[in-house]
Amino acid sequence: MKSTIVPANYIPFQPGFEQKIHYRNFVVPADHPLHGLVADFYQFDSISAEGELCVIPDGCIDLLFRYGGCRVVMTVEGYHMKKVLIPIDQIGCAFGVRLAPGGLSNFTRIKTWELVGKQLPLTDVLEDSPILERMDLAAAFEERIAIVTEYLVRQLRKCLDSAGIVRFCTERVIHCRGHLPISELSRETGYSVRYLRNLYQRHVGISPKEFCEIIQLQTSILQYTLLMKQNQRVALSDLAIQFGYYDQSHMNKCYQKLVGSLPQKFYYEIQR
Repeated sequence: MKSTIVPANYIPFQPGFEQKIHYRNFVVPADHPLHGLVADFYQFDSISAEGELCVIPDGCIDLLFRYGGCRVVMTVEGYHMKKVLIPIDQIGCAFGVRLAPGGLSNFTRIKTWELVGKQLPLTDVLEDSPILERMDLAAAFEERIAIVTEYLVRQLRKCLDSAGIVRFCTERVIHCRGHLPISELSRETGYSVRYLRNLYQRHVGISPKEFCEIIQLQTSILQYTLLMKQNQRVALSDLAIQFGYYDQSHMNKCYQKLVGSLPQKFYYEIQR
């Protein structure tokens, strides 16, 4: 198996988050102890208890800390396989830790696929610790990052061989923007397609093919958004090929599956 690869630095795009008030994030740099395990830390405010948050598939599991009551509410948010609208029933600040795909396996033995589409108390998934109690009084974004980093570093255990294989494959998929057949991963790692599928189900919670579809979606949305900011107009048929889809029909099918609408309609929705 190849031993080196340039990290892809996958930072999922969640337009629903970035449209929230006072949104900010901190991308984990290469010299950070959680690099490759955590994608970024983020924070935003909610001014209504009757709002909603649009979430699209990104292959990541989040640790969420919600402020607004006497105590901070700490949960683990499993990722979704389709676009969903999550009700926001609390006024206050939300601080999140977006784990990289497969990153949770380095902190707990729970099976990742059991979390898909679910919300659980954080201490049902990860070990409790006095460090977490400091989150109640932490008011600054940077302070919250420091506390959670300390907590996760202490929870961190050495990756199992299987988790290392998944991390290698994940980086390859991200590096190729999702356009990478599992047969190629099998060739590069020396493991069978069936074995890799089983590893992905255990550590990531979905199949390699489904993960590739999510990365293609994330890449296409991000690139389209950048083009719009630069006032560049490109035909969707050309974009489909550029993003690694076979054609526009293939792109349409994937968008319908993951976000419930065609690309053009979805792009319009996120720009409103």
